[in-house]
Amino acid sequence: MRAILAPAFCVGLLAVAAPGLACADIGYAAAWRPGSGAQWWRSGMSLEQFKAQDKTHFDNGLRIHSLSVKDGRFAAVWRPGTGAQWWRSGMTLDELKAQDGAYFNQGLRLTALELDGGRFTAVWRPGSGAQWWRTGMTVDQMKAQVQTHFDNGLRITLLEVDGGRYTAVWRPGSGAQWWRSGMTSAQVETQDQTYFNQGLRLAALSVDGDAYAAVWRTGSGTQWWSHRRCTVDFKTEDAAYFSRGLRMEFIEQQDSAVGAYRYPWKAGDTRNVGQGNNNPGGSHNGSQAFAFDFSKPVGTQIRAVRGGTVEWLQESQSTTYNPNAPTTPSNTPFPGGSLQNWGNAVRIRHPGGFTSWYFHIQQNGVLVNVGDVVQRGQPIATSGNTGRTSGPHLHFQVQADSTNWGQSVAITFNDCQVPTGGDSVTSNNVWP
Repeated sequence: MRAILAPAFCVGLLAVAAPGLACADIGYAAAWRPGSGAQWWRSGMSLEQFKAQDKTHFDNGLRIHSLSVKDGRFAAVWRPGTGAQWWRSGMTLDELKAQDGAYFNQGLRLTALELDGGRFTAVWRPGSGAQWWRTGMTVDQMKAQVQTHFDNGLRITLLEVDGGRYTAVWRPGSGAQWWRSGMTSAQVETQDQTYFNQGLRLAALSVDGDAYAAVWRTGSGTQWWSHRRCTVDFKTEDAAYFSRGLRMEFIEQQDSAVGAYRYPWKAGDTRNVGQGNNNPGGSHNGSQAFAFDFSKPVGTQIRAVRGGTVEWLQESQSTTYNPNAPTTPSNTPFPGGSLQNWGNAVRIRHPGGFTSWYFHIQQNGVLVNVGDVVQRGQPIATSGNTGRTSGPHLHFQVQADSTNWGQSVAITFNDCQVPTGGDSVTSNNVWP
């Protein structure tokens, strides 16, 4: 079966990107690890939509792999599986206890557990051996419980934090386990890099307001994760990772989202959008379907949209071809496929294998070198009018793990903005 991603929904409706509005009130966190086979996911579902979607996937040999419930809306990931699966939503604590006891005696174990508005949603799948769970714990109670279970050969398989109180499920396991709570997103990133280098991988993540709690377990191979992603960026990341043989380990809904990128100029400045995505009658179609043209006078500073490593550049070109003007000895088309069409340019590689491309830069206007590690907002060049261009502007696009000119991918800026031609947009790209 070839996996096709189910459409992501926002507040029950198909998310349609527009300037300043693209599910800005909800964000997504997820981790991707090596896997195979089909994967379907959908978010923003009502209870009835979730029931229908799960029935369809169950009949097609898929089972719930990860589940998130926030403000009565469901997000879920389905992966290939067999055997029984039962789930129930809206349970009180006593109802959860009774239901889990009954399913435990039938050889089922908890594989998902969510707490939303004081009510529990849980999924049970076939399993064996011990299972312990507890809810409503303070952080000190959680610490004590983790240590006790660890000493008895149990490891955390599910973690939920709500209002500063912890819910967790323990199952038999071995090897290292580390967990930490009350982290900022930056602290999670730092901690994850440390643990990744030690052979650990993210096994669970919970977000309570702005505070993160995470569990790391022994693992190997590739891992990418992101947080507070807008719907557009999240779908783009998942599609790219899926094509590389990765699958979603968990999905988590968050209170807010921000674009994965910032506009490529300094904070506070406003620029006009010459062309946006899939521009009718323009050049932004096909491989450039998700590219942007931003009006920028020659010599205007260009900033990195996201942190990464400078991978390629060209900066010595002085020539321009204006396709809207008559061909003359001083206005001659460049050969088809020639890099001269781009003018002076920079390519930066970002985490997850994504690359950002900046075209039509001023001659000798590149401010970085190949191999430089740049931070988001760092000046990298000055704008120009080189290459195939009808006037000074910056052509910008993002590609998925590309080292050559290829297919652009859908992204958002700032607070989940996807600008279209004719828009005026203001940057929040701060440096330093």
